[in-house]
Amino acid sequence: MQEAVQTKASRAKKTRSLTSLDWRRTILVTLPFMGALTFWQAYDGLIPLMLKNTFGLGDTATGFFMALDNILALFMLPLTGYLSDKLDTKWGRRTPFIVVGSLIAALLIPMIAIANTWKNLPLFMAVLVLTLLALSTYRAPSVALMPDVTPRPVRSKADAFNSLMAAVGGVFILVAISVLVPAVDNPDYRPVYFVISGMVILTTIIFVVCFNEPKEVAAMHRESAELGIPEEEIDASDEGGKERETNPAIRRSLLCVLVCVFLYFMSQNAISSGFSRYADAVWGMQGGSYAMVQTAATLAALVAYMPMASVACHIGRKRTTYIGLVFMVLGCVLISLSTTFSPVVYLWTILFGIGTATVSLTIYPMIVELASTQTTGRYTGYYYTASMAAQVITPILSGAVMQFVGYAQLYLYGATFAALAIVPVLFVRHGDTLTMGDVRERQANWEAEHTEKGE
Repeated sequence: MQEAVQTKASRAKKTRSLTSLDWRRTILVTLPFMGALTFWQAYDGLIPLMLKNTFGLGDTATGFFMALDNILALFMLPLTGYLSDKLDTKWGRRTPFIVVGSLIAALLIPMIAIANTWKNLPLFMAVLVLTLLALSTYRAPSVALMPDVTPRPVRSKADAFNSLMAAVGGVFILVAISVLVPAVDNPDYRPVYFVISGMVILTTIIFVVCFNEPKEVAAMHRESAELGIPEEEIDASDEGGKERETNPAIRRSLLCVLVCVFLYFMSQNAISSGFSRYADAVWGMQGGSYAMVQTAATLAALVAYMPMASVACHIGRKRTTYIGLVFMVLGCVLISLSTTFSPVVYLWTILFGIGTATVSLTIYPMIVELASTQTTGRYTGYYYTASMAAQVITPILSGAVMQFVGYAQLYLYGATFAALAIVPVLFVRHGDTLTMGDVRERQANWEAEHTEKGE
């Protein structure tokens, strides 16, 4: 009898090591976000070139149109996040939004390049707006699905892997741009946009066939219980219960994290939406040649996600956020000093890419830590409200800086806002992660308790 108990306990140790991710679940849950991000990677790089070169818009006007997606998202993402919290179907809360939104977007995406080829600005804008609306319907639900199916202690790792998969999609599209977009004045973008549409369809099909949302949510609750996390704390932080939403100290922490999100995206989005024009004006890169520099930054982010997530799990998300913001500032300053392109620029873009990756994998889980079981989608909406508000303002503001002050000032602009983002993090007191030491202690206590009971 004793040997049977020991065998069962040893099997539990092997099957319940919850300091690591359930890789099958994590990969599947990242696919919808990966599909959407293939579009956004091309959006930031190619749409400004279409607006400027095909339709003759200036940098300030181009910045305004680049903010259009964020204006729509400012309202759509909190709304769809809230609605997905309330939805109750046999397919789950988030899956219906993901399936409908992604398939509509996949049908519309190629029409953007077709309208550009026809030089039809009204059609271009109409299709672009409809595509952005379709993508907005499932962006917040797809992101909120990650904490729905991932135990709290490893959410930074899951968010890092989510970002890593998005980076893989981004690298794929950047390579496609560099190969399929020739270095001419008005290239044909249709091949790239058909590839993007195919990626959205493929990732959605795999997700629908292989992922059962209600089953995976139930599995996450079982695993969290095995870690010794009480039911009321499974979806949120140790402060517990609905009191989180009215606790002034926790609300201050939430506000500070959201201010950091805003300032981070003021920096990050200015660089991503302005880089193709910066590379053209400052370094003389034409067509899709700029994409190789961005590929270096994206690859660096891809490599950095999981190691930096492990750092966050050991030293906490707050300290890791400082590291990422400092890397962003240094990368921006060093690039701004490179008035001509040389191979050393790749090193500075890699530094900046590691910085953006690091911050991106810490700030969203910090917000989710403050949510309750029924508010993950709404808090995801708060995150997107802050990020999209920044992305409404920064393309216009950075576009005006480039047009009226000089293209070379783009990276100093980015460095300024990255530095400012450090300030609100100083006042964050809640939302950090359980460290791996805490997790192992809880898991050991759970195993000891259930071994004594002979389970």
